[in-house]
Amino acid sequence: MSTMMKTITGTLCAGLLAAGLAAPAAAAPDVTIRGAKTADLYMRADKPSKLEVKKSYAAFMNPSLPIGPKLEVSVNGAQNRGELQRMLAQSRQYDFFSMKGDVVAVTVNGNTMTARFHGTMAGFPAQSFTYFYVREGKLWKYNWKQNAKTNGMPARFV
Repeated sequence: MSTMMKTITGTLCAGLLAAGLAAPAAAAPDVTIRGAKTADLYMRADKPSKLEVKKSYAAFMNPSLPIGPKLEVSVNGAQNRGELQRMLAQSRQYDFFSMKGDVVAVTVNGNTMTARFHGTMAGFPAQSFTYFYVREGKLWKYNWKQNAKTNGMPARFV
């Protein structure tokens, strides 16, 4: 093979390889319940992005994270501790069944926010739900009373 052909072939292969390696880096990060961290719970932006809301949800449902920060990002968290613990007892199943909640819309209206989720289980559509948030100070908090009422959760939140 001529030197020119080797150079062209080598350059072409290097370009294809670089494109293949660069593509995953540009893709959106995969958010999982198991991989979520406590810091992901806290949404402080005036208008949180879909990714921020998704990370917060994953962190809230992560059974390995402590309850304290989850109470902190919940309206009336301390008073609702028992209800939240009962609800979170089921979150271990979310990880086991590879459940995910993809955020499809976020709407901010003053100090209230709604986020529309489409849930999947093992890659198949499972459920759609809307979560409600209230901004207290500079922190968005889960409005569990409204979430339970709207999504048919059998809970008694205050």
